[in-house]
Amino acid sequence: MAIGCHWQSVESGFCKRFHTLITQQVYIYSTATLTNMKPYTIIGILLLANMETFAQDHAAKSNGSSFDGLLVTTTIALIGYLGKSFYDLYLDNRKKRIQNIEDKLKLFFWPVLIRLEKDNAIWETILSKRQDTNSIQYKIANQVEKNSILKNHQEVLGIIDSYAYLAEPDTLLTEEIKKYIKNVTIYKALRESGEETMFPLALGAAWPEHFYSIIKSKTEYYQAKLNSKPI
Repeated sequence: MAIGCHWQSVESGFCKRFHTLITQQVYIYSTATLTNMKPYTIIGILLLANMETFAQDHAAKSNGSSFDGLLVTTTIALIGYLGKSFYDLYLDNRKKRIQNIEDKLKLFFWPVLIRLEKDNAIWETILSKRQDTNSIQYKIANQVEKNSILKNHQEVLGIIDSYAYLAEPDTLLTEEIKKYIKNVTIYKALRESGEETMFPLALGAAWPEHFYSIIKSKTEYYQAKLNSKPI
């Protein structure tokens, strides 16, 4: 007998049982999925339901086909459930990967990069602090340094303290972060101590040469990855 059945033949023999079983599996599986039942609970319900159906069939026609049908339908139900479970697991893992990249960008890379870009745009203004303290250039530089440069540095330190773990820094980035922390800490201490014209380099705390380029490169990499096809 062919597996396929015309609708008109549902009321007869194999097709009737097949139709009943499929309807039953769909109902049980849908209900179980919506109520978040455990896998073994769903399988057990499917097994019991199939046993009941085929026990009734066996009473009318006693042969080995009932057990075969029970095995086949339960196996199909199990495969269907496992297939959906694996797909749900894939979707869940994909969602976590996307969330991880979004967190890297939103909480660490973009905030740091934006502040470094601001520093780069106005840094030359700060060098005017080497001029006469009574000059207008010095006064402007002093205000820019206090209200922008040092403020940005302090914010970046806060971001590093809170979210550096999201960046999963490699050896090179870790070294650049250490240099940045040293430079900024000494820079801030100089100004707080009243020293207005000396810069950290004079005390052996050079600016981290590759910090900006690494942050920019990683920001662009993760942003492109997020914007690309499914991760």
